[in-house]
Amino acid sequence: MPGLALRDRFKSLLRLLADTNEFIDEMPEYRKRDGAAIIYAFNSLFDIAWKLMKDSLSEFYGLADVKPSPRDVVKQSGAVGLISDQELWLAMLKNRNLSTHDYMSVNQEHYCNLIKREYLPLMDALKTTIADQIEEMDEE
Repeated sequence: MPGLALRDRFKSLLRLLADTNEFIDEMPEYRKRDGAAIIYAFNSLFDIAWKLMKDSLSEFYGLADVKPSPRDVVKQSGAVGLISDQELWLAMLKNRNLSTHDYMSVNQEHYCNLIKREYLPLMDALKTTIADQIEEMDEE
């Protein structure tokens, strides 16, 4: 079946996106303990998202020379129109990297706000685009 890796990773994205949204919904105002869970879930979500983009670039767009780094995948995804806001995705990558090294949780509330307001809408848009791609692949 064409797009098998894409489909499997898409299922993981859906699960992690649901988990991240659930954690955010259960925290109407910032709490340090819950913030750590949100950031952990979101970092896993981001890792699945860029790998899903890589799968889409190779399996849907037919690009054989997809470079294996998140930055390169985001740039290629923006170039082909898989994602619409490449600069915000690159900022998300940067903040994902910074949040993993925020050992004192100094910026945790800031990262939670970015995730809720800016990054989850991008994940939802990616989810919709990939769902459309899978549907198109099924029709072929």
